[in-house]
Amino acid sequence: MDNIHTYACDITSPEEVQSAFDSLLHQTPSPTSPTEKEFPSILINTAGYVSLSNMEHTPPAETLKHLTTNILGPMLCSQAFARSYFAASQSAQAQSSTSSPPPPGRIVSISSQAAHAALHRHGAYCASKAGLLGLTRSMASEWGGRGITANTVSPTVAWTELGKKAWGEDTVRRAFLESIPTGKFALPEEVADAVVFLCQVSISFESRVLMGVFF
Repeated sequence: MDNIHTYACDITSPEEVQSAFDSLLHQTPSPTSPTEKEFPSILINTAGYVSLSNMEHTPPAETLKHLTTNILGPMLCSQAFARSYFAASQSAQAQSSTSSPPPPGRIVSISSQAAHAALHRHGAYCASKAGLLGLTRSMASEWGGRGITANTVSPTVAWTELGKKAWGEDTVRRAFLESIPTGKFALPEEVADAVVFLCQVSISFESRVLMGVFF
């Protein structure tokens, strides 16, 4: 597709995140009419980090890496998104009182079953994903009345390259699958379907989907 643009940044850096959003908004084509305006209305926080270690031996640096990637990153990206959304919403309303209202804002963050259950050797990861739930609830409460909903999706192990790295060893994989009623890991497209459901809205503007990716 020729309408996909990428903006590399470290999502744990406030300056890099804001720079990426500034670049995105700067490169948004000027509309020929209010109804053709591209609108920053959807953010998917997909970046994540996990490493396994016994709780008593988890290095402080590893704990911080979990917290900065899995909580600080979504916080910074969501803040930049919200500021862009509110500014664009005010601008659209000021340009024409007769134009269609801005599309509802949508933030969906990928959490994990680890936010709800204790997983062996995942202490820092469980803590970070539980923190993401608290952060999302606060965003939903504070921004819901201003047009932005916030939700999380908490899959079990998704059979991605990262999932294969953590759970791909035969004995580990078999033992974990025995604890899953369906007997299978989640597929990436199944997680994506849940995200799409939470983002589905009837909009007259073209939405721009922003995905936080950690480099």
